[in-house]
Amino acid sequence: MSVCVRPAVPVWLIRPWSTMRLGHGHGRGGVDPRNTLQMLRSGLQGLAGLHLSCPAWAVSRAAPRTLIGSHVENKACAGPLLQQVRTTFILKRRNRVELVKAHKALGSRKLKNRHFIYELVEDTNCKKRKPVKVILMTSVDGLGSKGKVVEMSPFKARNQLLLQGLAVYASPENLEKYSKLLTEASKEEDQPSSEFARKTAEELSQKVLSISMNLDQPWQLEPWHVRVAFRKAGIYLPEEALTLPSQPIIGPDLNLQGKEFLVRVKINNKEEAPVRCRIHHFATNPRERIPWVYRHWELPAESLFPEEAPLLEELTKKYHRTRYPDQEEEV
Repeated sequence: MSVCVRPAVPVWLIRPWSTMRLGHGHGRGGVDPRNTLQMLRSGLQGLAGLHLSCPAWAVSRAAPRTLIGSHVENKACAGPLLQQVRTTFILKRRNRVELVKAHKALGSRKLKNRHFIYELVEDTNCKKRKPVKVILMTSVDGLGSKGKVVEMSPFKARNQLLLQGLAVYASPENLEKYSKLLTEASKEEDQPSSEFARKTAEELSQKVLSISMNLDQPWQLEPWHVRVAFRKAGIYLPEEALTLPSQPIIGPDLNLQGKEFLVRVKINNKEEAPVRCRIHHFATNPRERIPWVYRHWELPAESLFPEEAPLLEELTKKYHRTRYPDQEEEV
């Protein structure tokens, strides 16, 4: 990004406008210093975010000097000279300025147009803030368990954790104060096994798994059938983590078609997530295949086992995509 600023210069020297050689007067073709001051002031405001409020000062093409607070205070007038603004742009010249020889006057070498072209180095207004460390005072899904030190953006830490009392800053005093918090939390039984355990269980409970079984050959539902169905849905898990219903499911039986039952998934040998499953009979002969129901997972289904009906109904209501055909017809 390049910025061309004229007639102002990037390095500023402030002095009274009476010492500037801008012309020979108003009526002799010269330039009014006060009008020039207004132009320079507007260019200075846009480039450096500074507001000049004293008309007795101006910016001149002088030797490179850095504008610092002490220099401004030494040359301050009755009113405030500069007003601080929270806009800072760090620029650099694209073309290097040649040095002036020692035996020549300071203003003998004039700056060319190419010397007023700048490149943007850094915009402090868009500068990314450094992450902060906080100590979790309770288990937070997706972050960690109680007593864990995590890093996150200052905005998210303040709005989601600090204001709600879920965490404190990881200062040296707090680290010493809550040093035993993590060891005490590990002994509590209600603590999750990992930061994503509860979130994983919640996501699994929202799934509706379709288990395809053979319509021609006899079968009995086993854990590896369910594991294959999970793999088709993009979820990989071992058979040891699956718990099937206590009553066996034997087929082929068209009475099982479309009915729901629960399969429980163990997460890290601690958390357990119930998953809704449905049997779908599949035939190798295309003429004998059962018609596929469009988006069957969004429709409520009958429970295969009566004892699982309350939990299945609760999971169906929590599923945000559930649609009831009777209500849609009324609308």
